Amino acid sequence: LIFGGYMNFTIKSLLILIFLTFSFAQIEDGCDLPENNLYLSNTSWGYEVFYNSFEDIGGFQFDVDGATVITASGGDAEANGFTISAGSTTVLAFSFTGDVIPAGCGTLVELTLDGDATGLSEIIISDATGNAIDFEYYESGVQLDCEDPIACNFMEPGDCEYADYECSNG
Repeated sequence: LIFGGYMNFTIKSLLILIFLTFSFAQIEDGCDLPENNLYLSNTSWGYEVFYNSFEDIGGFQFDVDGATVITASGGDAEANGFTISAGSTTVLAFSFTGDVIPAGCGTLVELTLDGDATGLSEIIISDATGNAIDFEYYESGVQLDCEDPIACNFMEPGDCEYADYECSNG
């Protein structure tokens, strides 16, 4: 019984450690993001916009909050032949030849900014035919929605909640 209690404590401690590790993990590249999210990362030389996309990207536009865009270049946008334009707080990129950024994750574009950027807004991402792809800005440290369809609070903010009985929402 004492050994069983110790094992139970050890398992609980391990689960808490795993939860904390993933809850407060740093975003180091686009593959650390949930699908269809952008994230602005401050580096020693400037900023990188990371992405994780379920679909090919045919073009994108976003505003940088809290800073003026001086230059926008590089990343997978430039590697895939996109023309990248920056003006004031807006970055816009697309391909004149119909090229796409393949579905996946990485650095979308690199930015030089004047000011302290706080995030991205007015995000517009399209596929190769111009149809909108629903994207969000990933707020580091903000808890994601419950994504388990059998949970009582499916797609609501916070941890998934389960019940031994039928949920009130169906």
